[in-house]
Formats: sequence, structure tokens, C-alpha cells
Amino acid sequence: MSTSSAWSKRTAGAGQLEMGFELLAHQREGVEFLTERGQGLLAFEQGLGKTFVAIESFRKLLEAGWADKLLVICPNSLKRNWAAEFRKFAPNVSWEVVEGPPKTRRTAFSQSSARVVITSYETARAETTALTALCQRQRTALVLDESHAAKNWKSQTSAAMRSVAPHCKYRWLLSGTPVTNTATDLYTQIDILEPGSRSLGSLETFAAQLDEDPTASFAQPTLERLVFRRTKEQCLDLPEKSYVDLRVELPQWQRRIYDQMRDEMVAEIRAMSGEEYRAFASTALSKLTRLIQIASNPRLIFPELKARPAKFDALAGLMTDILSVPERKVIVWSNYIRTIEELLDELPGAVAIYGATPNDERQEIARRFQTDPETRVLVANPAAAGTGFTLTSASYTVYESLSWRYDHYAQSQDRNHRIGQTQPVTYVRMLAADTIEEAVVTALERKSALARSLLGDGDQPSAVSNLTKEEMCDLLTGNVIPDSAR
Repeated sequence: MSTSSAWSKRTAGAGQLEMGFELLAHQREGVEFLTERGQGLLAFEQGLGKTFVAIESFRKLLEAGWADKLLVICPNSLKRNWAAEFRKFAPNVSWEVVEGPPKTRRTAFSQSSARVVITSYETARAETTALTALCQRQRTALVLDESHAAKNWKSQTSAAMRSVAPHCKYRWLLSGTPVTNTATDLYTQIDILEPGSRSLGSLETFAAQLDEDPTASFAQPTLERLVFRRTKEQCLDLPEKSYVDLRVELPQWQRRIYDQMRDEMVAEIRAMSGEEYRAFASTALSKLTRLIQIASNPRLIFPELKARPAKFDALAGLMTDILSVPERKVIVWSNYIRTIEELLDELPGAVAIYGATPNDERQEIARRFQTDPETRVLVANPAAAGTGFTLTSASYTVYESLSWRYDHYAQSQDRNHRIGQTQPVTYVRMLAADTIEEAVVTALERKSALARSLLGDGDQPSAVSNLTKEEMCDLLTGNVIPDSAR
């Protein structure tokens, strides 16, 4: 989400923005979409300048006298990114980040004179009443950044956003990955944009229609009206990116642990009654994640183990090859804190952005990785560093492990394949051979196909859905997601 000046052409005296930045063509279209329609989902791919467009849109509303305040609700890690973007692109627009204990937050919401109030989804859930009052006092434009955070209709985040949104004159959602799992991801986001309109019918009706039409073609008129999608291929001339799957053979000791856990899980599932399996299915992904951890680093589950995981040896060789070329830089993504900390011991000179990295230090670490020629390796967690950072100094990306989260996967790729990248980018996915990780890759690719289909980026409808008892056993034993799973 972090905006670079390269996202727009800087011109002396252009007069279009306060700092003299000239919007690119797709950004001008985005501003027109948000300001003229009033409600919309700006679904630019990561790196195309969603934040920049939202800031310029609000600036235009202020100039025209159409709005008084902007309320930005975003992931906690991105609050200061938004503040930095206003300093850069709209320095004459006042802003305030609202955080801290409840009394401090409520005082800020009730008394802030800043044009822009920035807060987190966590705070919004706790302070829905105070936010509603803020929006009622002035003509407010609402921005939900990474709006897929509110996709789950039953979640507290979704409920809070649906409570606040009707009181805002303008409602703008920003997400490069608005569909991260199934087509129902869009339902709540559309309801936030058009509170109470039920333009997609009830949630139950929408879900029933999806059973007949997984691509949600019946919803296309609504999506075309409310969702403005642009891809990097449409807007930019970026270097090519390529994918390499590096299959890692597990040593006997690691294979034995993996096979034992898998076989026990299969036996347990086969012995379940239908009702027991339905209860199991609701937590199936967490169960499968244990297998992914064994394939990645068994010490995540069995910390007493001393043997070296197969991926550590494979990664050491891979890093030697990549870094043998002077000035090359690489990002290593891992989903697990313990693995990241062990890799920091394995990779001298590496820096890291993950859950244990203080929020106020993360941008400085990213800046160092971008600018310091001696800092050539960044080890990061997609949940912590997958949004809000520009890491175009890296032309190689290695996925030590993958999760089922398509949004984390897609957003992490866009940290270094974005405006400012001048070299071809290579993504290396390390997959433990003959393990569940091979199915994870298939799942991510199917989710990508679903997102492209719904947003007009392609025509492949498949996605992962619930598996039957038999299909689950097939997945565990064959590491292949059945074709029948949509």
C-alpha cells in the first residue's frame, strides 16, 4: 500500500496536486470513480496507487466543498503509512492517528479538528458508537483500507463497518485482493457500500445462487457498477515475473514424522461418523496446517528436535546461488516466527519484518533493505510485511513456506513487483516433495482464478470449497485437491 513518487509523474508547476504530482491515467480514472459515484470498491492490484488515489479524491472533495472529514480505517500496521502518505502528497491536509486507551480514543474521536482521522479495525470494533457520532457531526468520507478484512458477515469487524458506513456521505473501499477465498467475500463489501439495498439479495440467496453459478455472473451488473478493477498488466510496463517450484526431498527422520501424523489423521477421519466429520471439517485447515509445519520445520511442533530440516539445507544452497551475483537482493517469506528467528541465525546480515518487530521500526528496516547495498536479505512474514512496504530492490523472492491465505500470497508478491522495479522478478516456491504443500499451491492458484473471474481478469471459475470425507482422505494421501472441489 505504500505509495512511491514513481507511482505518478512529478512535474514542476503541474498544479494538479499540492506537491506537483501528475496522476497517471488509471489513477485519474480512479479519482473520477470515487468522487463521482460516491460509493465504490477500488480494486487496483497492489502497487498501482490506491492510497494515492484516495488521498487525491478527498483533496478534490475538500476543494469542491463536498466533504468535511475523511475517516480512514485500516490494519493496525498501516496507520502510520497513511500518515506518511498524507505528509507526502497532501501536506496541507491535517491528520490525526487515533489509538491508545479507550478514554484517549473517545476524546480524540469527539474533539479532533483534523481533516483526516486514521484508526485501526481493532479500534473501530471497540469504538463503533464514537465513530458513528463522528460521522454524523460532519460530512464524512469513509475509507476502508484492505477492505477484505471485513469480508466475513458474522465477524465483529464486518458488523462494525456495516454500522458506521450508513452515516458516511462517501464510502470508499480499497483492496487489491477483495476475493481471497470464495465469491461470498464480496457480499459484505458490497453491503457496506450500499447499506440495506440488498442489491445482491440476501446472503442466503446469494450463497444459494453461487451453488449454481460459482463465477457469480448473476452479480456482474452490480460488480461492474461498484467495483473498479485495474491490473498491473493493463496499466504498467513492468519487467516479467517467473515462478520456479523447488521440490525438497525430506530426509528419513522428517519423512517418518510427517507420514505418521498424516496416517493418524486419515485413520481418524475414516473412523468418524458423518456428524463427527462435519465438526472436524470446520477446523480442517488448522489440522492440515500442522502437516505444513512438519514439512517446513518440525521444531514448530516438536521444539526438542535437533536435526536440521530439509528446507534449511535447500535454502542455504539457493541463497548461495542467488547472492553469488553482486548487488542481488532477496526476500525470504516464512509464515512462522520460530522459523524466521532460526533463519536469521542462518543468514548473517539479514534483516527481518515479522510479528516481533515493533511497528515503529518496520518502515526503517524496509528503507534500509531498499537503500543499503550491504543489506541483501530480508526475512519476513506475509502477515506483517505483506502490505505497506515497497521492496523493489529485490529481484528474487523465496517462499520458505506457504499458507492457505491467498491474500497474503498475492500481496507479498507485489512488494517487489510494482512501480520502481527495473529487473525481472523470480519467485521460488520451496515445496516439500510428496506433502500437503503441493495441494496448497493448487489451492492458491484456484483462488487466484476465482478472483480473476469475478473481477474480470480472466475466465477460470475454479476455487477451493468444502471437501467430503472421502475427498479429504484423498487430499491427505495424494496431496491433490479433487477437481470436484470448487
